[in-house]
Amino acid sequence: MVIKSQTQNWQQKIGNFENGFFHHAFLIEGNSALTRVSLRDFIETELQISTIGNPDFSELEFVTFGIDDSRALKEMQSRRAFAEGGKKMFVVIANTFTTEAQNSLLKIFEEPTDDTHFFILAPSAHFFLPTLLSRIVSVSAHDKNREERFGDAPEFLKMSYAERLAFVLKITKDEKDAGRSERLMEDLIRYFYKKGSAGKRTKEEVRVLDLALLYRKYTHGKAPSFKMMLEHLALIVPPLSK
Repeated sequence: MVIKSQTQNWQQKIGNFENGFFHHAFLIEGNSALTRVSLRDFIETELQISTIGNPDFSELEFVTFGIDDSRALKEMQSRRAFAEGGKKMFVVIANTFTTEAQNSLLKIFEEPTDDTHFFILAPSAHFFLPTLLSRIVSVSAHDKNREERFGDAPEFLKMSYAERLAFVLKITKDEKDAGRSERLMEDLIRYFYKKGSAGKRTKEEVRVLDLALLYRKYTHGKAPSFKMMLEHLALIVPPLSK
């Protein structure tokens, strides 16, 4: 169901070659493990471009996309397509993008090579620079049911301090789980924001929300320490009653 709804959303917002509109750069927010599968299907089915054995299709995955990665991408996209009249497709998957890399991407997106298109898959658009977002089409592929449940936030807040720290260590230790750190911070922000809208937020929770919003800005930097930020948040809120 998630994959189907995502694809339908992309058909509406991305467009296709036949109707004469197809932007050169897209940001798709969501779980990249699911999104990358449905994106490949979309490219194969809707755009009629092979993602297997096609030298003009590249899928690049990083934990943190840095300036060297951006420079390499710039070099790759500047080359001519292998197929005569073909279109080059670059899928870039990363949990975070450094500010330097984003500024470099900005230059690429301002003057893209002909018939070159980019799909950026990331957990959230919040850590992208406004100048970069203004040059790409953003599409949300988040699981709305998960967002309404606030993801991991309620269970995380019910844990003892020791359990919270152990949980933070677990999700930040494994690079494959790095996206979960970003999502937990987003879950906490949504949880306390919603609580405030209902007039049920305590002064301590206001402080946590302010800090979480501040820490989210720090994720723009190079190699942000989610472990340090989440550990601090874990220790300043009293555990909720189970």
